[in-house]
Amino acid sequence: MSEINLSNVNRLLTVLLLKTKERHGYEIMDRIEGVTGKRPSSSHIYPFLSTLVENSLVDERKDGRKKVYSLTEEGERFADEKVDSFGQIIEASVLQKVSECESCGCEIYSGGYEEEGKLYCCSHCATANNS
Repeated sequence: MSEINLSNVNRLLTVLLLKTKERHGYEIMDRIEGVTGKRPSSSHIYPFLSTLVENSLVDERKDGRKKVYSLTEEGERFADEKVDSFGQIIEASVLQKVSECESCGCEIYSGGYEEEGKLYCCSHCATANNS
C-alpha cells in the first residue's frame, strides 16, 4: 500500500464522512462545504478517492450514473487509526486550556468561578476552600 497523505482537511473529512456511511463524490463535496464553508474541487476529491480505491481502503460501485464509495474493512481500520491520531492532537490542544479547581481538583474546561485570584469549578468549592 502506498502512503495515504491526509495532510489537508478535505482528505481527512473525506475519510471521516465515509466512516459514517457510503457516499457519492458530490455528496462528499457538499458535506465538506457544509463543514468548512468552502467547496472542494472535484479535481481534489476524485483523485483522492481513486487513491483510496487503489489501496483497497475504499470500494466503489455504480449507482445509476454515479459512483458510490464505501470503506472496506481495511479502510475502517485506517479511518479508526486516523481518528485516534487526530483525537490525540485535539486532546493535547484542549488540555493546554484546562485548569484545575483549587479546592476539589476537578478539571475546568470552560468558565469556572474565580475568587481572590484563584479558580474554582463552582462557588461551593470557593466557599469551602475559603472557610
